[in-house]
Parts: sequence; C-alpha cells; structure tokens
Amino acid sequence: MTLVEMIERNAKNFPEKTAIAYHGIRITYRELNESANRLAHTLIDIGFKKGDRVGVMLPRIPELIVIFLGVAKAQGILAPLNYEFMDDKLRVILEHIKPRCLFVHKKYLALARSSIPSCSEIPVISVGEGSFEESLSWDNVLKGRSSDNLFIKVNEDDIVYLNYTSGSTGNAKGALTTHSNIYWNTLASVDALKLTHDDVHLCMFAPFAHPHEIFARPLYLGGTIVLVDTIYPKSIAEAISVHGVTCMMGLAPMYETMLELLEHKEYDLSSLRIPESGGMHTRADLINNFRQKVGVPILPVWGSTETTGIAIANVPGEPFIPGSIGKPCMSYEIKIVDENGVELPNGRIGEMIFKGPAVIQSYYEDLMNNQESFKDGWYYSGDLGRTDGNGNFYFVDRKTGMLKVAGLKVYPMEIELVLIEHPDVKEAVVVSSRDRLRGEIPLAIIVLKNGRNLTEKEIIEFCREKMPHYKVPRIVEFRESLPKIGSGKINKKQLQMEMK
Repeated sequence: MTLVEMIERNAKNFPEKTAIAYHGIRITYRELNESANRLAHTLIDIGFKKGDRVGVMLPRIPELIVIFLGVAKAQGILAPLNYEFMDDKLRVILEHIKPRCLFVHKKYLALARSSIPSCSEIPVISVGEGSFEESLSWDNVLKGRSSDNLFIKVNEDDIVYLNYTSGSTGNAKGALTTHSNIYWNTLASVDALKLTHDDVHLCMFAPFAHPHEIFARPLYLGGTIVLVDTIYPKSIAEAISVHGVTCMMGLAPMYETMLELLEHKEYDLSSLRIPESGGMHTRADLINNFRQKVGVPILPVWGSTETTGIAIANVPGEPFIPGSIGKPCMSYEIKIVDENGVELPNGRIGEMIFKGPAVIQSYYEDLMNNQESFKDGWYYSGDLGRTDGNGNFYFVDRKTGMLKVAGLKVYPMEIELVLIEHPDVKEAVVVSSRDRLRGEIPLAIIVLKNGRNLTEKEIIEFCREKMPHYKVPRIVEFRESLPKIGSGKINKKQLQMEMK
C-alpha cells in the first residue's frame, strides 16, 4: 500500500475526521488530501518527472506533511534537509541530490540561499506566515490549482524519499526509502504496539530525521496527528492534555523532564497509553517512575533510518525485562553475528543485522557505504547487541564506539549506565582518549544535576565499586551541557573530535 492510497482512502472514508491538529487549527482528511493534490498538480504543471527530488527545510508544521504527500502523488522523491547543518554541509547534500526546488520555512531562507551551489539555480518556495510577500511563496504555489486526485500510477516499490541519517557518526547518508518500506514498518509498529483507528499520535521526531514517522501510522489507521513546535515538557504535557494524546514517541530525556514538570504542576495525562522511547537507553527506574506517576510504563524500542523505523519493541501489557529493547517486530528477521557474519549464540555480543520488506536496499549514490552496509540481502547496522534465551534483544553500543583498553573490549554504554546511576549525575557520555601504555582509555564527560557538586575522584571511586578496573574512566570532565544532534541524541562524534 502506498502513501497515496492511504490518504485518498481516508479522504473518502473519513473526510471530516481531523487528520492534523496544530495550534488550534484542525485539518480534516479531505482538506489534507486536497492540499496535497494542489501541490502535486503544480509540480506536474512545471514539468516534474518521476524520480525528481524536492528538498524541504521545515519545522513540524502541517505543510511538511502536505508537501510529503504532494510530492508522493507526483511520483517524486522528498529530501528532508537538516537546518541545523552549516551551509557548507548542506551545499554538499544539495550538489548530491540536485533538487528541482526547495520548500523552506521563512526562518531558514538565508541559510537555504547561502547553501545553494553557485552553479545551480534552484527555486526556493518560502513557507510560513508572512511568506506571501515572497515572489515564490507557499500560497502562490497552490493558488488556483485543482484539488482533484491525480490519475498517476504510484507503485509500492517507488522511492518516495531520501531518509537522511543525522550524520552523528559520519557524513549524512540518504536512505532510499520506498512506499513499501514505510508500509511494512507501519504495519509492524501497529501490530507490536496495538495501535487503532481511534489513537491520537504525538511525535517529536525532528522533521529532518524520520519525518514519515510523524504521520505514517495515523495515516495508515485513519487516526489523528498532533503537531507541536517544541519539545519542551510543558508543550508536550499540554498537547497530551488538550488533545487526548494516546501514543507518543520520545527520547528518555524527554520523559525525565516531563516527570520533573509533573512534580510542580498537574496535567491530565490519563489518555496516554503508549509512550515509546527510542534512540537511546531507557533506565529501568525511569520506566517505573513514569508508571507510578502517569499510570503506564515507557516502552523501550529500537529502530534506525535503514529499518524505516522501529524493528524491535517491547509490547504493551507484557512483562518488561530491564535493559531489553524487546523482541523483533513483525516482518523483521534479525541476527547477532560475529566479524565474519556467523550467527552467535545467546549471550554473545555481536553486530545486529536485519532483513525484511521494511529494510531499505541501499543509500543514494553511495557505493562505499552500500558495500559496507548491505551484504547478501542483509543490512549490517553497526550496532552491537545480544539476545537471551527468551528471544529478547539488548542493545550494547555502536560498533564504532567500542574501545580497546590494553587489548580488552570496553563498551562506552556500559560505563555510561553506571555513571547515570549516581544520584547527582544528570547526563553522562564516555569517549576514547589516547593513552601511551594502554592504547586508549575511557574518558567520561558528565553533566551534574542542578546544585550538585562532585569531584573526579568521587566519580572514579563510584565506578570502581561497580565495574572491572580496566573499564573505570581514567579521566572525568564536568560540563554544563552536552552537544546534541537533531534527534536529541548526544553528539558523540563532536565530543570525540574534541579529544583529538
């Protein structure tokens, strides 16, 4: 099933149901489909052809979803661009994808224009209030266009967008994502999380990282999407309370800050039944605290750009195994393998590899990464994991982050999990530091909770009580904050570069 079939089915079956709720505005499925049609007709009228790329630099606003669906209807390929990049990095991506046009929010117009390669003439369409003053504006592009469905055949195996990685571990890679990839991941998510037509979805994904996950599940189910500008805890709590949100996807720190907010002010979060946590480890005490305060446990999941979303999940209502990211979702085949691709037994740490209809087949024009990541029909994730005897998976760390301390393997995440057990530690990250005797050693960078004081010696002594001596950080740094990438994860690449 394609995204086009989903939106047109909903427009027919539930024309007046709210598709998108945003700042007091409600957009029905009929209105959403008609706006997407107007954009698709515009693209076709200017000579748009199957496979043409469209770049977008937009926050979480309804126009993002309209453009995604309009480009899909015109058989195009959407390319979300990270507006947190510097213009030189954006310029490399634009040279790579050669978009026919760019849809840019007015607050990113200067960045977009400075990023366009000098030899290119890429039309920029401005989006946002006040953009009507621009010669190429969102309103002008849609004005007077037909709102009828197009008679263009869109196939399940057509590429619908370049799902760019955030680039935290290297240069951004454009995952060639098809309608079929999105459909099968959505089906797997709906099955694992027991989602229904009546669910109201709040998604805090960065609009340039997995943007389809903002709307794909509700689009398939005919549910409702709630959009918020910011991921501040107050904005999230108010959205849940006002709109009766039942499902949300966030990172562990978002849930931490929500609990802090709830200590000072009451919000009605009784509608929430599926709070997912992906992208990073979710501590067992956070899950339990959230259950006690809100009434439902956080559900840890694992997914990636290349698996088109979650591939491993904890299931609502089933017992939670501390540290586990859950079991494989429907349609995903997953193995833990050694460096030679040989499957490992339960308990052994190895690389997680994936196969299935939701797993992408390649990156856009990227021979080196394609050869490294896709082998014999399997996607090699670069993530290390293990399994237990009951089919549960456990994420260990990134393969590229593993340290060799005097020849012994050390995984930064296992040190980080110990560090955040300390009652005065708010955030912690471990990177490699060169050492003349041991080759490399763990270096811990820590953010303390407000008003707390700790010394390097106290942290090291705390770790010595909980782990083998060779894993104990030899150096501890304290900072006010840690750099983050667009998805909200700690930017380890930046920190590691600082150590060189």
